[in-house]
Amino acid sequence: MKVLHSTLADDIFVTLETTTAAGSFPAFHAHNAYEIYILTSGSRNIFIGNNLYTVTAGDASMVRAQIPHRSYGKTPYSGICIEFTGAYLTAHFGLAQRQQILACFQKDVISIGENSLALLWRSATETARGAFDKKEFLVLAAQILSAERLSADVCDKRSHDSDLSHIGAYIQENYRAIKGLDGLTERFGISKSYLCRMFKRQTGITVVEYINRLRIQHAYKLLQETDLSVATISRQVGFDTVIYFNRVFKKMLGETPLQARKSAREKWTYLT
Repeated sequence: MKVLHSTLADDIFVTLETTTAAGSFPAFHAHNAYEIYILTSGSRNIFIGNNLYTVTAGDASMVRAQIPHRSYGKTPYSGICIEFTGAYLTAHFGLAQRQQILACFQKDVISIGENSLALLWRSATETARGAFDKKEFLVLAAQILSAERLSADVCDKRSHDSDLSHIGAYIQENYRAIKGLDGLTERFGISKSYLCRMFKRQTGITVVEYINRLRIQHAYKLLQETDLSVATISRQVGFDTVIYFNRVFKKMLGETPLQARKSAREKWTYLT
């Protein structure tokens, strides 16, 4: 599994997120912080490690430090994101409070009741404005999550018995070498129709689109960070022809590879 790693400062971050469109990107990422993502509207699918969950408003996704994860969906959504490191917990909380907070991460998904969700949204809004202390907000969230964690086993309800998790991990590792669906179906002993149907159902995109997104993401980084020719990059990321690479690249990013290299270097932006 190819994973993008990042490092956060030893602090706590509370952010509110509201989108007007669905969002998805195939790359797994991991970081040194614990992450709580409380969905307040919409629905998402989320991989936490190799487990796949469907979450809806009121569900909190609990991601431990250094665990690869990614989410995707077909609807606009909003949520509360809380991120903090182990060092922050040690510096600001006693043993009992640390244990209560970390115990919440024994489950990947915790469902929160409507009243508690409304309280968390109001408190998060105040926290974002600086009117409520971030540490106290984490305490409040941990108290609510601890109570809800003990009341129901949401993971058993939300988790897909996902036969495709290992296939997704394989594609993450081998997308540059995959030359068609026949190799995948033979490797995993499933039919092409089953693979296509289940993959689209669980991820919202086709297998080919998933592979191409991984390739284009890699290509974009190479365009930014190297002086390799477009043809060389096309071959390195797994496309058979530069013509097909150019067509897929422009369809996904709205500009040609050379245009993307020029604009990215002018702005020094990164695709994440």
